[in-house]
Amino acid sequence: MLRKSSIMKKTVLLLLAFVSIIRITGQEPQKPGYLSGSFETLTQVYLSDTTINALLPQDRVGSNNYLKLDYYYKSFSGGIQIESYLPSVAGYPVVLNETSVINRYFKYTGEKLSVQVGDFYEQFGSGLVFRSWENRQIGINNAVEGVNIQVNPTDFFRLKAIYGRQRKGFEHSASNVRGIDATLDLMQSGENDMKEKLSAQLGFSYVSRYQEYTGPELSFPSTVNAYSARMDLFRGAFSLSGEYLFKSKDPQIDNSYSMATGTGILINGSMAMNRVGMTLTFRSLRNMSYRGERDATGVLVPVNYIPALTKHHEYLVTNIYVYNPQPSGETGIQADIFLKLGKVSVREGKFGSDLDINLAWYGGQGKTSNLFSYGNNYFRDASIEWKKKWTKKLRTTMQLQYLFYNKSVIEGGIHENVSANTVVISTIYNFRETTSFHIELQHLCTKNDQKNWAAFLAEISFAPEWSFFLTDLYNYGQTDTHYPTIGGNYSFGGNRFSLSYGRQRAGLFCVGGICRYVPAATGFSVSFISTFN
Repeated sequence: MLRKSSIMKKTVLLLLAFVSIIRITGQEPQKPGYLSGSFETLTQVYLSDTTINALLPQDRVGSNNYLKLDYYYKSFSGGIQIESYLPSVAGYPVVLNETSVINRYFKYTGEKLSVQVGDFYEQFGSGLVFRSWENRQIGINNAVEGVNIQVNPTDFFRLKAIYGRQRKGFEHSASNVRGIDATLDLMQSGENDMKEKLSAQLGFSYVSRYQEYTGPELSFPSTVNAYSARMDLFRGAFSLSGEYLFKSKDPQIDNSYSMATGTGILINGSMAMNRVGMTLTFRSLRNMSYRGERDATGVLVPVNYIPALTKHHEYLVTNIYVYNPQPSGETGIQADIFLKLGKVSVREGKFGSDLDINLAWYGGQGKTSNLFSYGNNYFRDASIEWKKKWTKKLRTTMQLQYLFYNKSVIEGGIHENVSANTVVISTIYNFRETTSFHIELQHLCTKNDQKNWAAFLAEISFAPEWSFFLTDLYNYGQTDTHYPTIGGNYSFGGNRFSLSYGRQRAGLFCVGGICRYVPAATGFSVSFISTFN
């Protein structure tokens, strides 16, 4: 144990020293080449806590560390990313418990052509057929190792082509991914009097995943193809876009090795005029789970990106029950209405208010293959948020929410459905330009699951450097357990240091609708982020 701890400390110190040297040499870039990058570390120290059933890992310290370096010289660039898990923090795959140079790339960027060799991130359309991306908060990185070519021969036509294999932890998936994406701007082609008033684009994507199959089934597909066609229209304050998806037979663990094809549709519309804004999203999917490995468990390698198209709440109690998309089959909508109320006159002290009405409604598709059918309820979220600025120093936010949560579908297992009502009151008072005090009172009421939750937050900020906070999430009626946390942040230059101590509630942790399960934990959390160029 002592030897392991010593190795961990030496590795972290080496990384920190390396970053310090890079910062000194890279703060004032010398033309025509310059270096930029970032260093990020998250370390957690776990303590025993039987009250919340926090299971201590074998190593009571978990640490995720990332060092990214990019060098630019005229039309060329290159970079690497070093990752070190010493070991990984609780909730991350244990296969990441090592240090490695995982992302390397070299890129040429010209006026009409760019070529990137090595590891890259890319997205086709909305990402429903292909997206490679990184999110360190939820532990996902499905970068593609291969080649990415983009061609822009004219102002109205763009083409992307990719070929490679996806990252799987510190290894790569046992498959190859290849695809093309084309976008045609109809208003930019030739002489067009409407191009200043109207934007119209057509797009097409094709993605193929090949994974060798050696089983006895003669008709089992080694290659799975996915297609999408999309259209985007913009005119002034109005926009409308639509995308249709199709995926060939893809027997895998998610669909119990069904030979059914996959389909999907996504429609987005928005408008903004005077004091009113509206957005409407409709999405329906069937058998659209698309994996880099058909049998993968533990470290998943998604080929496509299916976020939860619901309101991204920012409060403690509104993030207890969050929707996890169901690519095997779901149909739903999300609608937002934004209203500006009252007259605004800073001279007379009239600031008006904002009203945000949101509705998200998702459910299954029943036994039909119709993408517009609707079956069992999975998730409903209806909320009203009112924001009022009373004076130059004081503003208040109040939110009311009704929630329906099918826990059996969203989290798996057998559970009762959850119906809950939530109220949140948040107030910020600015003592002066650099000093503010923020307080929140939150309450979630339900007769289901773990019963009621109450939350409190107090935060004081001394911009731009210091901020301190105290929170408490309290479950009563079931466990009668408090989850307090106290901490602070310090920012200087391109650096940010955070330290906190408290309890972590077990449950789904989601970023942008992509979720991972976080175990219950008690202890210290330290993070440091540094960027330089």
